[in-house]
Amino acid sequence: MKIFLDDFGIFLGRKHNRFVIKKKNEKREILADDVEQIVCTCQGVSFSVSAVRLAVEHSIQIVFARYGGWPYAILMPMTVTGSVRARREQFIAYNDERGFILAQNFVLGKLKNQANLLKLVAKNRKQTNPSLADRIYEAGRRIDRIVEQVKNLEGERVDDVRLTLMNLEAEGARVYWAALQYILPAKLGFKGRVTRGATDPFNCMLNFGYQVALFPEVWKAVCYAGLDPYAGFLHADRPGKPSLVLDLMEEFRQQVVDRTLIALITKKVVKPDSVLAEEGEDRLLRKDVAEKILLNLQERLDTRVMFDGRRGLLKSFIYSQARKIVRFLLGESDYTPFILGW
Repeated sequence: MKIFLDDFGIFLGRKHNRFVIKKKNEKREILADDVEQIVCTCQGVSFSVSAVRLAVEHSIQIVFARYGGWPYAILMPMTVTGSVRARREQFIAYNDERGFILAQNFVLGKLKNQANLLKLVAKNRKQTNPSLADRIYEAGRRIDRIVEQVKNLEGERVDDVRLTLMNLEAEGARVYWAALQYILPAKLGFKGRVTRGATDPFNCMLNFGYQVALFPEVWKAVCYAGLDPYAGFLHADRPGKPSLVLDLMEEFRQQVVDRTLIALITKKVVKPDSVLAEEGEDRLLRKDVAEKILLNLQERLDTRVMFDGRRGLLKSFIYSQARKIVRFLLGESDYTPFILGW
């Protein structure tokens, strides 16, 4: 489970092997063994050093984030696994064919998951709305054709083809988000994907899901594999930009976050007019909506799926993909992106 700290006056302490959460006259104790992550989105929260140490002892991430931006701090144990050799090869690979192959596969994974999610959405609407299902399915097929263009690219270094890769990725994204507009309620006012500065409900939900739930999980996987989170291949270098984390996230955005949030909206678990907080509040999403998003994303990460010839928790494949990058860099195996069928 996740501990979500989102209110002024919350204190996180420790009692033996338990976290103690206090707010005014309320008190709750949670066994550390049951906690996977602590998420803090409020400046008015305080911690005891012993609580932080308990989290470190149990390899529990503490994520400090804002509603409208990426986490500004992630606390993890200093001891991580992985070999130094993998990190050395990561830097060298940027200037040889391995960097191109990884960037190509990150884009392939993203596009194929976009296409497959659209086909799944179409399949679920085939009986109730055949014409809508056909339009969405055709959008999936259009992305499949872009996938073929990506597969046919050749290059010796990622810098030679990055612009082409990003353009094809952007073309697929336009098709994908346009198709999703057909199934999202008009009340959401969703006109397409907006990252920075988004104020419409669905984009705020997407940004929160990517930034507060998926990003820390991928960060942890990359670091535990012994890789440098800032030395990516598809995303260009920029000071402070965790490019490799963003690279690997591309394979999981659709199957973890998009699918979950689409279900929350279309099944009316979250209503369009109840997503955003009141004006003047220090958050974009209502607290109950944010908690619901985190809970459902955690359930999705804990869902068992079939990939690469084995069935496992979806989140376990985030870690196995990071390790697969290492094996590829060391010349021990090929790299194939995480893709789920429909």
